[in-house]
Amino acid sequence: MKFGILGPLQVTCDGRTVDVGTARKPRLMLAVLLSRAGTPVSVDSLVAALWGDDPPVSARRNVQLYVHRLRRTLGADRVVASAAGYALLPGEEFDAATFRALAAAGNEALLAGNVPQATRDLRTALDLWRGPVLPEFDDCEIVAEEARRLEQQRLSVYEQWAQAALDLGGHADIASELTDLVHAHPYRESLRASLMLALYRTGRQAEALELFRATRALMDEQLGVEPSPALQRLHAAMLRGDSSLVPGRTIPAQLPADISTFGGRSAHLRRLDNLLPGTGHGSIISTITGTAGVGKTTLAVHWAHRVGDEFPDGQLYLNLRGFDPSEPPLGPDEAVRALLDGLGVPADTVPAGLQAQTALFRSATAGKRLLVLLDNAVNAEQVRPLLPAGKQCLVLVTSRHDLAGLVATEGAHSLRLDLLSYEEARQFLSRRLGAGRVAAEPDAVNEIVAACARLPLALAVVAARATSRPDFPLAALVGQLHDGLEAFAGDDAATDVRAVLSWSYRSLSTDAASLFRLFGLHRGPDVAAAGAASLAGAPLRRTRALLAELTRAHLVTERTPGRYGFHDLLRAYAGELAHTVDPEGERNLATRRMLDHYLCSAFAAANLLYPHRHTIATAPPTAGVTTASVSDHDEALAWFAGEHTALMAAARHATTAGHHQHAWQLAWALGTYLDRRGHWLDKVAVMTNGLAAAERSADRTGQAVCHHSLGIAYNFLDRFDDAHRHYRTAGELFRRLGDDSGLAHNHLNHALVFERQGLHTDALRHAQESLDIFVRAGHRSGQAKALNAVGWFHAMLDEYEEALHHCTKALELVQALGDRYGEAATWDSLAYSHHRLHRYELAASCYQRSIDLWHVLGDPHSEAAVLDRLADNHEEAGDLDTSARARERARAVLDAAPARR
Repeated sequence: MKFGILGPLQVTCDGRTVDVGTARKPRLMLAVLLSRAGTPVSVDSLVAALWGDDPPVSARRNVQLYVHRLRRTLGADRVVASAAGYALLPGEEFDAATFRALAAAGNEALLAGNVPQATRDLRTALDLWRGPVLPEFDDCEIVAEEARRLEQQRLSVYEQWAQAALDLGGHADIASELTDLVHAHPYRESLRASLMLALYRTGRQAEALELFRATRALMDEQLGVEPSPALQRLHAAMLRGDSSLVPGRTIPAQLPADISTFGGRSAHLRRLDNLLPGTGHGSIISTITGTAGVGKTTLAVHWAHRVGDEFPDGQLYLNLRGFDPSEPPLGPDEAVRALLDGLGVPADTVPAGLQAQTALFRSATAGKRLLVLLDNAVNAEQVRPLLPAGKQCLVLVTSRHDLAGLVATEGAHSLRLDLLSYEEARQFLSRRLGAGRVAAEPDAVNEIVAACARLPLALAVVAARATSRPDFPLAALVGQLHDGLEAFAGDDAATDVRAVLSWSYRSLSTDAASLFRLFGLHRGPDVAAAGAASLAGAPLRRTRALLAELTRAHLVTERTPGRYGFHDLLRAYAGELAHTVDPEGERNLATRRMLDHYLCSAFAAANLLYPHRHTIATAPPTAGVTTASVSDHDEALAWFAGEHTALMAAARHATTAGHHQHAWQLAWALGTYLDRRGHWLDKVAVMTNGLAAAERSADRTGQAVCHHSLGIAYNFLDRFDDAHRHYRTAGELFRRLGDDSGLAHNHLNHALVFERQGLHTDALRHAQESLDIFVRAGHRSGQAKALNAVGWFHAMLDEYEEALHHCTKALELVQALGDRYGEAATWDSLAYSHHRLHRYELAASCYQRSIDLWHVLGDPHSEAAVLDRLADNHEEAGDLDTSARARERARAVLDAAPARR
């Protein structure tokens, strides 16, 4: 028995019509049950469908009677009852179910690329329709609802069938049927597009273009919108006579496979999305550059797949082999021929000669909307002959070089890929290993990310290794990653990190390659141009040119203007090369030049920060050293801020490399800057390292300097016993050396420990001893500092007039000497004594002079301390508002200050 609702209600058996009566209500109930075929319909719903809002008293009994008649006509097993109501089971011979099954089969065939089978299935599905669904019952909502659903499905099938038929070249056969469909459904743009294409292919171009104009007018008048972008692109292709509209032409789809685990890089994807061509006046070119293994090709291929539908004329892909391990870069003649082949240009029509072939390629791409991915370019010259002429084309170029020439002359957009962020690196591992496995071992994951330097290629190698050992904990892999580049080696050169990096290195000039290797000897996170020049022993101008070459090759990165560095895997590779290629003597000399650069530059900058500090004698620099250009206090402070980490690393490296004098002298040079910034832990670290170096070389001057500086740091860390121990040792060493200036400075700073312990009498004794030594030695700068210290400690003992006497003499000396640091401290001492003597206005004036000087000198911690004392002064004077403002300023200064460490 067969049931039909795709038209008037129909029931047949063995080819004969089954009599289901002529009365409306029994037929309507059958229609309702078929509209919900296989699903129970409640008695209440049936009553409402048959009688609306005014059913008779006998309605429910009548429903039962109609069910009884249906069972007698159709078979008792066709209509089943349940608590939910009645359901009709039509079986497989139900035209609506058959239609849906054929539509699904056609869709699957399309997805599988079997267009002929899809066309047959979809056409068979459409041929089941005999007219509108159950037209005699269109006033029943249950029936009407199912009719609307089926009609929408029918239109979708028509759209799929039309496109499939066009793909098979059936344009002449479907134009008439499509015309009727477009007339009946004027807002279905897909049907209009298929009809336009069918008309165009049957030689009725004018009718196709007129259909578009009519569509545009209809959309504007009725909906206030333009036709869809797809319909507009089809219209534009027809206007320019695009050959891709002709059946039988192969559309190139040459992109490599996308990676299913791709993720991250969202900001880069958005920037690429913004490049999609609209109605511009030329091709869009984008260069994607970055270091080896950073994921340039992966990003380009993923985005190209994502937007492939925007380029109906196809996608071309060409590996230019710019950094291939075994093949030379692709020549322009070979590259152009490959692109012409991809466009389907017959070989017998391709002329001889590069110029003629390039012209043909431009002609073949004119008027087309193509995406061209040129992968692994070596330079801009390799790319230029391969740029299409189409105004709607987009060209993606990947390279390890920056291709600045394309940006300058072709207007290319530059997109630079850097290492993944730590979060992106963790997400990278999660996508490849599973979120659960990564979440279970966060510490191991963090170590993997660090060991891989956040380089996607290295992360992929480790992820592949972990995937092949699913039962191994990730922590078991971490230990293998401490073997440098050996941890990322493999049989496949494309995934061997050392091999991949070598392809970039081999492209360098001889001098740039040498500088890259020497970078592996540098221990800081980055280096300034002057430091790189010292490493190379080359003039600064020449070194800048070499750094530009390394930057273009993405083997180093200009992280901030004038500072260059690279990630840890590149550092390991450079270090390997240096130890393999460069003789030991040359490596040692480069290291010496680098340390001389840091020491000489830091020594000069330290003297600009505080020219009245107890100084040391340094040796002249080695030939080939370039020192930093620092000319005043502010530049010196900025230079130290930029080089802080590099100087700490250089001091450690000096000790391990056996340059012991450099180690402790670099520590001395850092001292004033670390004091000003309150970096006491760093000072302990660098001075402890310097002390170890001085002890290994039996350098008593170095030992004395480091002990003295450790006393300063430990005092401010409240480790008073350690501070006293180091000061006593330093004092004894200075005595043995006969260094009166060093001994006096040691007494002066030792006094500060007693002060912080509240032992002001002992502090005064050491300050007075310091003053006596400075006077005997005729050391005027030292006398000024000691006079201020003596005065300060008299103030701590409430001897304010005596304090003022000494501090006034100190002020005269520091001003005569131009010692702004000593002057700032002395104004503070004078202010405090006036303050304690209730001379509030005079005290406020002195405090303000001290504050201004500390601000200029870049010592925020001293500035804030004096601001707090100024606030106390105003508070005692009864000026509470001014006091509050001073305290707020002190908090603001400390909030803005670099963190102590």
